[in-house]
Amino acid sequence: MLRKTHAIFAMATAFFLRLTPSQVIASGFFGVVSDMDHTLGLRHRGFTHSLLFAFLAYIVTSLLFPNLALPALIGITTHIFADMLNPEGVELFYPSKKNYRIARFRFDSPVGNGLILALSAALVILRFKYSVNVRPLEEFSVFLHSISGLK
Repeated sequence: MLRKTHAIFAMATAFFLRLTPSQVIASGFFGVVSDMDHTLGLRHRGFTHSLLFAFLAYIVTSLLFPNLALPALIGITTHIFADMLNPEGVELFYPSKKNYRIARFRFDSPVGNGLILALSAALVILRFKYSVNVRPLEEFSVFLHSISGLK
């Protein structure tokens, strides 16, 4: 998907979950972090598109900037989901080289990007229509931090 699509999807998800405005913006930034693999010379849609990367980014961010831990997790996981719409898929369970995908839209496909943007719009509309309880998400965040073994 396109960079702007990743950022919008991450921000819409964070907005739906009622994160703070600064966390919504941070989610947009983290929504494009996975594509730093190009800059670092890593295989595209490999490590930085895996659940392992999402978990490690969450742990590191929670240690350095605790208020950005959920935006990091949201941004990276929404990026992974969106790229699973691509024909190549992602190495979801890295270091396994098996790629997972749920559709076959090119990264620049108007239909694929349109689907993600429509989902983003739906999340924004639903947030206004319904009250979302983020307590389970906060409890999941505490759980992830506790199993990491970090204090």
